[in-house]
Amino acid sequence: TPTWQKFKLTGKQYAQQYSHIYSKRLLAQGPMCLPRASKAFPQATAVPRIIELKESVRSIVVGTLVKESSNRVEVQGGLSEDAAIVLDNSDALKVKAFKTMSDDKDKCVLEDDSGRVALKFLEREDKFGDNYKVRDLVTGVVVAIVGVVDELGEMEVEAIFVGGIEQGDTGDRVKEEIEGMTKATVEDETSQQPPVVMLASGLQVGKSGGDMLPLQLLVDYISGSLCGGDAASLLGSGSGANVARVLIAGGATGSTSFTSGDLDEMDVKKAAEPIKVLDEYLSQICCNVEVDLMPGASDPVPLMLPQGSIHPCLLPKSGEWQSLNCTPNPYSARVGGAKFLGTSGQPLADMRRYTSSSQAVTMSDTSNDGAPVAITEMEALESTLNFRHLTPTGPDSLPTYPFQDQDPFVIGKNDVPHVLFAGGCEKFETKVVAGVRLVCVPDFDSTKEVVLVNLENFECEVVKFEVS
Repeated sequence: TPTWQKFKLTGKQYAQQYSHIYSKRLLAQGPMCLPRASKAFPQATAVPRIIELKESVRSIVVGTLVKESSNRVEVQGGLSEDAAIVLDNSDALKVKAFKTMSDDKDKCVLEDDSGRVALKFLEREDKFGDNYKVRDLVTGVVVAIVGVVDELGEMEVEAIFVGGIEQGDTGDRVKEEIEGMTKATVEDETSQQPPVVMLASGLQVGKSGGDMLPLQLLVDYISGSLCGGDAASLLGSGSGANVARVLIAGGATGSTSFTSGDLDEMDVKKAAEPIKVLDEYLSQICCNVEVDLMPGASDPVPLMLPQGSIHPCLLPKSGEWQSLNCTPNPYSARVGGAKFLGTSGQPLADMRRYTSSSQAVTMSDTSNDGAPVAITEMEALESTLNFRHLTPTGPDSLPTYPFQDQDPFVIGKNDVPHVLFAGGCEKFETKVVAGVRLVCVPDFDSTKEVVLVNLENFECEVVKFEVS
């Protein structure tokens, strides 16, 4: 059941300011943070606005973080060779695994519509709140700060509280029968395997010089053609007959590079080739199972989040199948009564540019020349859950639509999913946080891996499609 309607843009207007989305974010998330802080510090004074903070009084105040980094690269000013971001053939900004723009000189400021106050994070032996350091935070996160304003006008931070997630926030699962979700083309009544959702990302169909064999093995697996014997040994799983839905989290189309200058007729045909190959490829999957197709950074849609769905006119053959659902990015839907929520990976990549790992100050690996180390993709995904926001760095450093009436990326009380995923990741990772299954979906083009999520218990299994 689709629940992604709030991510579909209608009547786009770009004349408004970005201040509106920050105001709506603060209004939505302030009530998540403040009760947690007040419960932990009942003697502290809750101050409604930053401008009302008083010197030497322990206070609780809610606001939006602004992170100031001297290493930040402004795209408008051009990219240097030493920049922490690089431009690949798909024109998508990606983080280098060994480098980030964050370091120990970063500072944070808290602001609301009344003003701002500089934050001073002190080293304390007694730990309260969510125990975040400056290196863990990014611009755009709504927090409740407990502290005291000193004579210099800076707020000494005693504790910091984000929206947070607790066991049971996912709510009761919708009581739906999932045994009948296996695709209609399979009539094996003796099979006791529970239905699974296949998460894939970065298929790069139609990529110049790409290997089509793993992609064809994937189709054969979904159709149930590969099972038992050598195929089971090769793939690490017996059959794909219990795949109830395939969710492609961005990167479906292969990138095409061109030399500088105007495009001629041959270049135009070359640019259209990947989407034609994708259309043919998807038609082989849609005849077997439901497919949800999300756009990503390299797909033929605008880069600004939320990304609209890939237009059906680009997929004339596969689009004839009612089983093909072109969805926006982010994605939100109920599958078998379970709530799935996720993105194609851009928010995680952007967060990694502005945060650093706790290992950064101790790592002696010469390959990174002593530079700070970016947090892992799983750490970034877990942060989006704890921050209760899918795109915390947008619109500051992540292109985001300037909403006026709401911030649809907030993970509200009714939005906490059973499965939170991100596509385009370097490797597969998974963990459970407060009952929410987190999944980093690996890039298929580089790993040849997809992830199967069991709809009964949300356990994950990786299937690899590679022939040595």
